[in-house]
Formats: sequence, C-alpha cells, structure tokens
Amino acid sequence: GLRYPCDQCDFEARTARYLKIHKQSKHEGVWYPCDQCDYKAPENGSLKRHTRFKHEGFKYQCDHCAFATIHSGSLKKHIKKKHIQSPYDDCDSVSNDFVNTETSDKGKEID
Repeated sequence: GLRYPCDQCDFEARTARYLKIHKQSKHEGVWYPCDQCDYKAPENGSLKRHTRFKHEGFKYQCDHCAFATIHSGSLKKHIKKKHIQSPYDDCDSVSNDFVNTETSDKGKEID
C-alpha cells in the first residue's frame, strides 16, 4: 500500500496522520504527559485512552460472561470465538473425515 516516508529518518507511515504523529513525537519532542503517572503519549487521543483505561478503570465488558478487556478488538474476538456459533458447529452433514464424494465413497455429501 501507499507509504508516507519521513523526511528526517527512515520511518514510513501508513497514513499522513501517523506520519505527523511520528514527526511530532520523534523529531519535535511533542509528548502528552499523564498527570497521574509517568506515561507520555505521542498524541492527545492516546493520552485520553490511557487515562480512561488505567486510571478510571474503564473496560469493555462482554454481555454474555465475565470477560472484560481494555481493547475493543479483543472483546470482538472473544465474542466471535466463545459466543457466536458457526453454522457448521452442529451440522450432521459435515465431518472431519469428509472427502470429495466424486472420487471416494467416504464422507457425507452436503446438500
């Protein structure tokens, strides 16, 4: 894909926004310090996210069980893996030993 090269080092960003953040934090010394700990963020949005999760105790909670995480993507993966059933999970027409019925008489044909 398209890359945005830094004109001050060998870094290449995937977006113009990430290149701007890189330049500010790495070359201009722009950091956003947390007022509650030693954490420094490269952008204001990261600092807000840090504060929300680390100091305010926010977590993404699963509606189906006790699982909780600070990453929305981890919750999505958890729900998909643990709570969303595949349409093939209980299907009698699918077998682990399924083989092509045109070349073998083993396995079950899928309607």
